[in-house]
Amino acid sequence: MFVWSKEYSVGVEEMDEQHQHFLEIANEVLVLAAKAEVSKMELLEALGKFLNYALYHLETEEEYFKTFDCPQLGHLEAHNMFRERFKDLFIKVEQGSAEGLREQAEAAAEFAGRWILQHILVMDKGYTYCFHEHGLH
Repeated sequence: MFVWSKEYSVGVEEMDEQHQHFLEIANEVLVLAAKAEVSKMELLEALGKFLNYALYHLETEEEYFKTFDCPQLGHLEAHNMFRERFKDLFIKVEQGSAEGLREQAEAAAEFAGRWILQHILVMDKGYTYCFHEHGLH
């Protein structure tokens, strides 16, 4: 399970709330994948919810980068890598058989949760100054 702590705060309330929600959804997928009986449809719905929220969040950050002209060396590339990798994991679950389905869903959630935590600490904290300069706190 992923646990939010103050060390992950980027100092921008909107982004912190989105990051926390991102982790909540990842935890929902992990809980679902751990159930004794779960259908492929349930897992796909949970992963789809996660993917849709991730896309929304990444687009929100990117819109601020553009609007505020924040220098973000490598940040967009990291977002695009995440999008491609998670979509690949989603497709693997979607096209896979029932056998190994839970493990695939768990792997997708684990990848995404760990990615966002590492991404916050390494890259997202880099936009705090720019966002603050433009009135986002």
